[in-house]
Amino acid sequence: MPRYISHASPLEDGSGDALEGLLTDLSLTDARETGTVEKGSSAFNPFLALLSPAPVTGPIEKNTGGFNPFLPYLVKLTRDVIPQQLAELQKPRRFIINETDDLYLQGRRFQKKWGISEEGFNNWKSLLLGWVEFPAILLLNPSPWDHLPFDEMVDESPTLSWLQKTLKELQLQLEDVIILDTFPMLRDKLRDDTLRQMGPARRDELARESFALTRASLALIQPRVLVSCQCCTRPGNDRWGFFNNDELAEQLCSSGVRARSRQVRELDLSGHKMHVVQGMHPQYVMEREPTQKEVLVELFTQVFRPFGMWQSRRAAMQQQLRDAGAVLLRLVMLLQQQMKLYGQLCAQSGSGVEGLLAAEHVEELRKQLAEWEDGNKLKRKEG
Repeated sequence: MPRYISHASPLEDGSGDALEGLLTDLSLTDARETGTVEKGSSAFNPFLALLSPAPVTGPIEKNTGGFNPFLPYLVKLTRDVIPQQLAELQKPRRFIINETDDLYLQGRRFQKKWGISEEGFNNWKSLLLGWVEFPAILLLNPSPWDHLPFDEMVDESPTLSWLQKTLKELQLQLEDVIILDTFPMLRDKLRDDTLRQMGPARRDELARESFALTRASLALIQPRVLVSCQCCTRPGNDRWGFFNNDELAEQLCSSGVRARSRQVRELDLSGHKMHVVQGMHPQYVMEREPTQKEVLVELFTQVFRPFGMWQSRRAAMQQQLRDAGAVLLRLVMLLQQQMKLYGQLCAQSGSGVEGLLAAEHVEELRKQLAEWEDGNKLKRKEG
């Protein structure tokens, strides 16, 4: 069972959550569709500049004291866990699915068995592209337009368009962040058609095999931070409540109440510790709870802005390195030209100067530069 970073909650996850209640009759596939610095420590934390201040929130549902007891736990994540992760990060790893990978083959079998389009399969892979060390996002059916090419699918999807815009403001792109669909390649229409034509057993089989792709993806990627933006994989949900015997699916389920209280759930995924930030589905917020947009934007800002700033600074440093390298290459070329001229002058005069600039020393340096240049050419050819 999951355990929360916070202490015991005075909130319940039941029918009192207005967001969850509304969500039961909403289809999310609408046709439009760093060392650790302890809290309170006086030690210097170089990553505090990357973090936004803790938000001040008012009373939350079912909290008679009017104080938000979960607020410190998102702060704990953004002040302790994320800075430590960034401090240890040297070169992020890119997650890409290759044709020989088990996950790719598993996805292909699912695609062929259930008649998924090629674009649907490719878009599932494309959404999974991203940096392994960055926080990942869990959605539910982010677009019913997955039969379109990726860019068109994003443009047609309110959810993915919102994510693209929000991440851009945080100096990130969609391709920087791994996006998981809770039920990959399984749109509402396919689920409902399978139920109508083949019965509940086949529908359940379809959902199990789809979620198995998400389970395998999480096991392979092992994100340290996952922002859960889906509230449907819980018993009693009108559209997905039938999928009620999978513990991981329930553990990955968020809620509006937990999102507003900035709650973070800690999961153990086969020995891997994962922090699941409780969020809300962007399309749900836009269509049903626009007043909660600020909560969702603030949550994404708290979690993703440090990574956007880290990447921006790293890109600037890499550009400086490239510029410095270009200057060095020009200096080497100039040095080679001057050494060639020096050799010619020595030959004409019949002698060279004494000391460090003796002809034999210059010739030795010329040979070393020639070997260095030949080695670089070989590396470029092999690369």
